[in-house]
Amino acid sequence: MSVPQEYSKTGVPALAYRKNRGFMKIIRLTPSGRGAVASFLLCGDDPVGTFLPHWHGKMPSERPTWGRLQLTDGGLCEEAVVHRTAEGIEIHVHGGEQVASAVESLFQRHGIMCQTWQEQFAPSTSQRDLALRMLPFAPTERTAQILLDQYNDAFDREMSSIEQLTDDEERQRRLERLQELAPLGKHLVEPFRVVLAGASNAGKSSLLNAILGFQRSLTHSLPGTTRDVVSGQTALCGFPVTFLDTAGFRETDDDLELHGIDRSQRSLKDADLVVWVIDSTVDVLKRLPCPAVSNVILCYNKIDLSGALVLSAAHRQNEVYVSALKGEGVETLLDEVIRHLVPCPPKPGEAVILTESEA
Repeated sequence: MSVPQEYSKTGVPALAYRKNRGFMKIIRLTPSGRGAVASFLLCGDDPVGTFLPHWHGKMPSERPTWGRLQLTDGGLCEEAVVHRTAEGIEIHVHGGEQVASAVESLFQRHGIMCQTWQEQFAPSTSQRDLALRMLPFAPTERTAQILLDQYNDAFDREMSSIEQLTDDEERQRRLERLQELAPLGKHLVEPFRVVLAGASNAGKSSLLNAILGFQRSLTHSLPGTTRDVVSGQTALCGFPVTFLDTAGFRETDDDLELHGIDRSQRSLKDADLVVWVIDSTVDVLKRLPCPAVSNVILCYNKIDLSGALVLSAAHRQNEVYVSALKGEGVETLLDEVIRHLVPCPPKPGEAVILTESEA
């Protein structure tokens, strides 16, 4: 069948165009629910011939093309942008659930199997398919770009390049770089967990509020105000981070507060980074010692009250001085946090080993 450059429906039943064309399916690429755009992939033996009977517009090509998709035999149409790829035809329509369901129903009525992207790509564990499964849940533009790089075979290209190297030192360096970026591959969708911990009344809740820019945690001058773990999510340099404000450590007979302290201790074990908040107005000999954790920043709070020196020359490694109440030093703290979490960010197009969340 020859297909004209400009095509509109002629009234011939769509099923006739699918005769002897083999197996076809329509895959929903975006998650269900309300959104700005709903995207689909029509793929199989003859996506173009299957699609055209429902299309009012130019022939789909490698460049995005605008037109109208006819959803019913009665003439109901929806504006759409289509794009022809190696896999088939991508269809992008309004993200309302009603429109998305109508697109699925259109092709289902003509015997085409409907699948979600999870069903389509779940059997594969390749880095490319992992990237595709994770991409709809990327919380930031930067993590989405890294996932797109992996979808475009960044990992396979890097491994192929390493295999061809004859210099053993260069090969080892490249393999070590992949290993260095492996922790980031676990957090392109799932945020890093940064726990704010320390003694009661050290200012952890005030610090969380200063980091997030709004009052997420209740603050009070009385110790023991925080009884449970309170969290807030943000992005640092384009990477998702969840900060957790925990109950302060101290001796107490309050059962509820003891329960909160127990949760605080457990949260330290799951943390990617611990910010140990210290009240700098408390005498050094009376300060609660920092627990033995592998990745920690010592954060001296309330410098506006203690008169502590905040000259950079006086700082030791992994130490930051802040006033959560006045916002002083908070940006420096955040710079230190992201330096610990992502010490050497990937360059555009660089390979990152992906790890899918078990949740």
